[in-house]
Amino acid sequence: MKIFTGFILLATILGSFAALQAKPYKGAELRTNQPFTYGRFEVRLKSAAGSGLLSSFFTYYDGTGLPANWNEIDIEIMGRYNNEAQFNTITPGQVNHPYRDTLQYNPHQSFHVYAIEWTPDYVAWFVDGFETYRQTGSHIPTLFRPQKNMMNIWQPESVEWAGPFNPAILPVYAYYDWVKNYSYTPGVGDNFTLQWSDDFDNWNTSRWSKGNHTWVGNNSDLIPENAVFFNGYLVLCLTAANAIGYNGSPVIDLDNQPPYLVWARSYENKLLVFFSEEVETASAQTASNYIVPGLAVGLATLQPDNRSVELAVPNIDLAVAYNLIASGIKDRAPSPNAMPLQITIVKTPLPSPAKLNVGGNAWNGYLKDQVWDYSREYGSTGGAAILNPGLPIGGTDEDEVYQSELRNITFYQARLDRGVYNLTLMFAETQHNAAGQRVFDVAAEGQQVLDNLDIFAASGMNAALEKQINNLSVNDGMLNLYFRAETGETVLSGLRIERVPTGLAPGGSQFVPGDFQLDIFPNPFNPATTIRYRLPRSGRVDVEIYNITGQMIEKPVSGFQAAGLHAIRFEANGLPGGIYICRVSLDGAPQAARKLVLIR
Repeated sequence: MKIFTGFILLATILGSFAALQAKPYKGAELRTNQPFTYGRFEVRLKSAAGSGLLSSFFTYYDGTGLPANWNEIDIEIMGRYNNEAQFNTITPGQVNHPYRDTLQYNPHQSFHVYAIEWTPDYVAWFVDGFETYRQTGSHIPTLFRPQKNMMNIWQPESVEWAGPFNPAILPVYAYYDWVKNYSYTPGVGDNFTLQWSDDFDNWNTSRWSKGNHTWVGNNSDLIPENAVFFNGYLVLCLTAANAIGYNGSPVIDLDNQPPYLVWARSYENKLLVFFSEEVETASAQTASNYIVPGLAVGLATLQPDNRSVELAVPNIDLAVAYNLIASGIKDRAPSPNAMPLQITIVKTPLPSPAKLNVGGNAWNGYLKDQVWDYSREYGSTGGAAILNPGLPIGGTDEDEVYQSELRNITFYQARLDRGVYNLTLMFAETQHNAAGQRVFDVAAEGQQVLDNLDIFAASGMNAALEKQINNLSVNDGMLNLYFRAETGETVLSGLRIERVPTGLAPGGSQFVPGDFQLDIFPNPFNPATTIRYRLPRSGRVDVEIYNITGQMIEKPVSGFQAAGLHAIRFEANGLPGGIYICRVSLDGAPQAARKLVLIR
């Protein structure tokens, strides 16, 4: 790590290491023996506190031709700040692209999980399992050299960057609980596949080496004695030269910080709220812990991930960015930490149906294209926009959509409410005049839906081609499309997304085998309806009916049921017309909730 133009430059190790010098302090480093090209690199870390020092987790190319071939991706946590992490990529010529991320906690007081995702199209950084920053652009493709995964602690010379250093605070320690390594496998699962995990129960010398070097701008020598494996942790020590190693004190690994709001999003008659960690059921499902000014919050239902809560909010206007006020939600620590009052702005959803002009501008109800990042509701990853204004397109009256396209697109993502959707993918071959020059596959939600698509062979040149993907289940709140080239480049001009109405049509089912599913038909109803649900496994089942104030008024099922499809008839005798909520739990964990509309 070096200082560059007054800011951070994690230029940790030069191609030929400088010989160790008699520096006043001793730091430490651990690095993989093997380099990696693309992947996800994850760590659980408690950083060291103190002005004038830093703890890190990063990837680095330690080959030849530096600085011209420089490749590096960094997470640096400066001891001088109690609410910040610094993210950076360093590209050929030692050009750095830094970002300072404000954290909602003190990183020196407890362990948190940090991750880097590195792909040919983007680099993204994650904190506690959710993305907080992403880089795309022309510099990302230059990060293609194999990099080793590293972590270290050291004392920079730069007071401007690291702050003044007082050696009286020594020794200080950074604690690493585990590291996980994933390969980049686009189109498979979440696009990353776990290769190995190291819990640091011991020093795996076939995987890791300890640093033994220094560099200009570093007031410490990195020495093997200060990288210590202790009681299932890697401890990186920053010490005086005459007091090296770890003092053997027990590692304090306590959850002493409360959860916080990450985001809230509105959908039809409900809000979905996402927290920074798993939350305790009772406080998460206390509706009075949530306030949306101007609206009534009904039933609160903790979702199976234990980090998301669904709030029943009837009559919500999906075009309004409401304020959500929340407090009192507790985490699952042995001594639970309660969240103080927090406010977040509710993000509004995509329109329904949604029409997206991929590669182009807004037109006739189609939304303009945009590059995906964590803060957006939709967008593309990879590819270059190609515009063909005025080009006649056959077989359509929506020429403007087909006159723009993204060539070499890798992913398209859209945030959607959980449900079943019909997709229309829109293509036109505007480049090639023969079959076989562009052939590619498309996967949706991890399933291949188009195989060896050749647009020219299907529709010729400059002619619209639509491909329908029907009854696609989106169960995690995110539509994921992956495009994989067989010959030439992938391409996409437009995308339409339409939700399949809830409830089961006669003679049909929207259940996905192996998943929990809940459907109610008819809905609205009077005086009775059928509640159908599929259990992925056997267990104790509770089916509960709540009114809009959150009061349980009936429990038609409470007991053991076998895996598979079940149906019960709910009769609303004696109940007034209005909105009700049906919630189904399996072994005490809520699985899903649906709105019931009783018409009188």
